[in-house]
Amino acid sequence: MIYKILHPFTPKAAGVVEKSVMTYHSQPHLKAFQLFAEKHPESKCSIDYFTHRLFKYSTQTGQINYNFYPVDFDLKGDYKKWKKQKSTSCLKAYKSSMPDVTIINMSGHSSKFSHVLAKEILDQGKKYVAMLGGQHYTDTISNKEYNDNADHILVHTHLQKAEMESLDQFKGLDIRVFPLGVDTSYFKPNENLNLNKDPKLLYVGRIIEWKRVHLAIEAVKVLVDHGFQNAKLDIIGPVFSEVYNNKLHELVEELNIKSNISFLGHKEHHELIPYFQEADLFTLPSNKETFGMVMIEAMACGTPVAGIDCPGGPKDVIANQENGLLSSPDTYSEVILEYFQNTGHQDAIKRNAILKVQREFSIEKTFEVLEKSLLG
Repeated sequence: MIYKILHPFTPKAAGVVEKSVMTYHSQPHLKAFQLFAEKHPESKCSIDYFTHRLFKYSTQTGQINYNFYPVDFDLKGDYKKWKKQKSTSCLKAYKSSMPDVTIINMSGHSSKFSHVLAKEILDQGKKYVAMLGGQHYTDTISNKEYNDNADHILVHTHLQKAEMESLDQFKGLDIRVFPLGVDTSYFKPNENLNLNKDPKLLYVGRIIEWKRVHLAIEAVKVLVDHGFQNAKLDIIGPVFSEVYNNKLHELVEELNIKSNISFLGHKEHHELIPYFQEADLFTLPSNKETFGMVMIEAMACGTPVAGIDCPGGPKDVIANQENGLLSSPDTYSEVILEYFQNTGHQDAIKRNAILKVQREFSIEKTFEVLEKSLLG
């Protein structure tokens, strides 16, 4: 039996460095798929992407094969836009050797390529599973047909499932929660660490405008102005907007907190664990977040998350003042300051963050759903 998880876009379009995709992007899918391959050694399992390279290439990690298919170039620039990307090379490969089950990982907006591939899958008597990320859905005839004909739909949280079931376009469909779990044997607290005397904040993600990293920097300034003079913020992630990156550096200079902020650039996935463990608070200041793995990874390491109270994303996971912090963009700095001023609840919030991940977002939970999706 052949099983595939297809991401019908380039890693770059998803904000991921392609050379690091096997150790950075969709790690729950990979870890759960590896467990599946070990339990079902007769199966052939692969994870596929598009690539901006001219030729298809493949690589291996454990029993999982990675295939990268050239994205179709066009003069309009659609080859750079993840919702409009397509790959003739990928479609041809699937047609010639159609997987028994294909999980197509795309947003609720879907894409024309996903629709074309789905029809080909059905024509060959195989099945596909629509994995829908994000919290927004385009209600079109083609999208409804795509979702209706899927064997079932996978989403990442119970809140997302409930919201979808309230929409007419998803009425009566088989929607299952596919938790994006972490390996808690790696992402775990370091009990040997000394407690920080001064607040240590962390941001991990792309450096781009909509991530609103400036809110985390402004929070550090507020901490400094209220007696936490040695508060620190580590900023980790690739630069996707040079203009915004320059503005962040200018902001640090303007606020006179250069000694408090460290821009550390891109880090490989395994390199992030000690940063999660050493931080007191993980900052997630965007108000456009979908479900973010860095949020779960931080919580697994005992580091609560300060997120924005908006539909989807942090609100799906964080219970304010119970296992993390939620605020509006306007009150972000104020809520973070109050967290460090009122130390009485910090230990409980950290413990609850760890328990939330252990109970709902372990890699074992992810594997259970994946196995049922592929074999059921």
